Amino acid sequence: MITRIPMLLYAMIAYCVAMLSIIYIMGFLANFGVPKGISDGATIELWLAIAIDAVLVGLFGLHHSITARASFKRWWVKILPPPIERATYLYMTAFMTAGLVYFWQPIPITIWRASSTGASTAIVAAYLSVWAMMVAATFHFGHFGFFGLAQAWNNFRQSPPKSSAMTARYLYAIVRHPISLGWMVTPLLTPHLTVGHIVFALSTIVYILLATPFEEADLIEDIGEPYRDYRNRVPAFIPFLKRAPRSGTDD
Repeated sequence: MITRIPMLLYAMIAYCVAMLSIIYIMGFLANFGVPKGISDGATIELWLAIAIDAVLVGLFGLHHSITARASFKRWWVKILPPPIERATYLYMTAFMTAGLVYFWQPIPITIWRASSTGASTAIVAAYLSVWAMMVAATFHFGHFGFFGLAQAWNNFRQSPPKSSAMTARYLYAIVRHPISLGWMVTPLLTPHLTVGHIVFALSTIVYILLATPFEEADLIEDIGEPYRDYRNRVPAFIPFLKRAPRSGTDD
């Protein structure tokens, strides 16, 4: 019990830290309500700012890709107790988020600006809706497991983790990666679109397109044929996009 309580508290704090990180990034991209938004701060030479910002997004994505790999997790849980493995990942992600925000170089060159209150309101509503969709997507496979609480809670209660079969319902029946889709779209949903938003969006899109095949290879290794079938039926990012089935030997 003595060790289980600290693990649970550790995971609970990690959950709060993760929620605060998400809220901050929402404000950062919207350039609203946070100490430093995407367009705040002194500017530097354009191409240097673009390079620094692209590297920051790439490093953030690289952290996610490395720590999300099954091979890394198998090694990681030899060092860290499995009940707090996911919570520790959330602390690492918060640290990477803080670094991205702190070192981000603003590029407040206007691409376009909404000309009416109605247009601005509609864009902000779409922005918040996409974030709501991303959060809702975590409940499909276990919101509290996704954010590390379920693992610590099961350990506290000394109950085995619940096994879950693969399902493709709700958002996941429309696209395979709704959360990734949200990350690609949200930087562009702003009433005042700047070059900084474009750099963030393009860097995110490039990372996701490069990383997704590796993530899906892990899913195929873990789940097998059901995921192959799912991948052949449901598009990755663009809803209702028809695609030719892949053979079972392409991985």
